[in-house]
Amino acid sequence: MNNYDFIIIGAGCSGLSLLYEMNKSNILKNKTCAIFDKRKQFTKDKIWSYWNVFDHSFSDCLLNQWDKVIVKGNEEIVLDCKDFTYQSVNSEKFYDKILKNVADNKNIKFFLDHSVDEISEEDGQITIKCKNEIFKANLVFDSSLKNNNTNDAKIYQHFYGCEVNFKESINLSKNPTLMDFNCNQGNWTHFFYTLPLGDKQIFIETTWISDQQNFTKEQYISEINEYIQKNLNYKKEYTLGYSEMGSIPMFHFQQKNKYKKVIKIGTAANLTRKSTGYTFLNIQKFTKELVQKLIKNQIITNNQIKSKYNFLDRIFIKVLLEEKGNMYKIFLRLFKKNNTKDIVNFLSNSSNFIQDIKIILSMPKLIFIKKLLNF
Repeated sequence: MNNYDFIIIGAGCSGLSLLYEMNKSNILKNKTCAIFDKRKQFTKDKIWSYWNVFDHSFSDCLLNQWDKVIVKGNEEIVLDCKDFTYQSVNSEKFYDKILKNVADNKNIKFFLDHSVDEISEEDGQITIKCKNEIFKANLVFDSSLKNNNTNDAKIYQHFYGCEVNFKESINLSKNPTLMDFNCNQGNWTHFFYTLPLGDKQIFIETTWISDQQNFTKEQYISEINEYIQKNLNYKKEYTLGYSEMGSIPMFHFQQKNKYKKVIKIGTAANLTRKSTGYTFLNIQKFTKELVQKLIKNQIITNNQIKSKYNFLDRIFIKVLLEEKGNMYKIFLRLFKKNNTKDIVNFLSNSSNFIQDIKIILSMPKLIFIKKLLNF
């Protein structure tokens, strides 16, 4: 029998952030923790981006940071964010930092290549079955998305991104392109996201918002190749490097947890902003608050995104479902009619009432009021 004080299910952003903060706070000095993940090793597999409006523990893991970002449609909109730089975290540096931090703690044990098959609770203790083994814990933190139901429409922000290495010099922007809508919209919403990595290197991501969870890898790569040739006007030789593919739910899960000793974390805890997919900073905020509750031996509850953002996001999704292929016009209107500070605070869940009103008033009133009245 394997008995632990804590078990963390999932060694992704939320699980590892929690492990790091728990270890740094000496919670695991005299208590044990097991962490399970289906991955076999830690390699670069993600880039997490956000505006720097909240101090967290991983500012030394940046890929880069920028004081301007660009949105493109029928015109180019430049957002000046020197007071809250746009940052991207390199998952490889993130993993390395955490693994080094916990390496000397014998109370921590990783179970890689392990998927949790079953969870049950009896007499205030959680039992986990995994690979015909049984593990027990006093408290479990679960980032898995298994058996999660929702009352929302199932819309996804799905994407494929990769590094592109050009053989010859190319006139690349020095700033990230947050959204480039100069592409085929299909029947939904489609844009490209780019991060400059050097004079001859760029990260390009093709992103769709639709009711499909993903497209084929071949379709995504074809879209990126077309973007390089048409939007970047580069028709010479290039190679594709590191890549990532994912699907972010633009809906929240029902929080009907039948186990008192299982705490949802990450996207499973509804820490993903429905309208944007932003999760990284929400995880960091939640994790720090959770660790403080552990230290003070307080009751732990799922701390979700503020209700006002969930309410506004629900209206946004309803508009999206009706507008679909025209939704890019609403995104462009948001960035064009508001100042950068208001936009960033709103998208980062840190806006005040006046900023909320400004954002709301900048939206097409007829369709948004219609959806509001149909709530």
